[in-house]
Amino acid sequence: MFTEIEGEWDEVMDVVKRATLAVAEHGTRVSLVLKADYRPGHVGELDGKVQRLEAALGDRA
Repeated sequence: MFTEIEGEWDEVMDVVKRATLAVAEHGTRVSLVLKADYRPGHVGELDGKVQRLEAALGDRA
């Protein structure tokens, strides 16, 4: 299970930090895996991916 977020570097890292600290309140250890796809000049890729998929599926109908 994964969660994907998109945004400016510092904003994304702040979300990661706050989420980790929130989970840490309920246990003694938090493990996380972070994968970054850094693509300067590209924004809205998560929404774009959904739109491209919907368009591809619409072509089949």
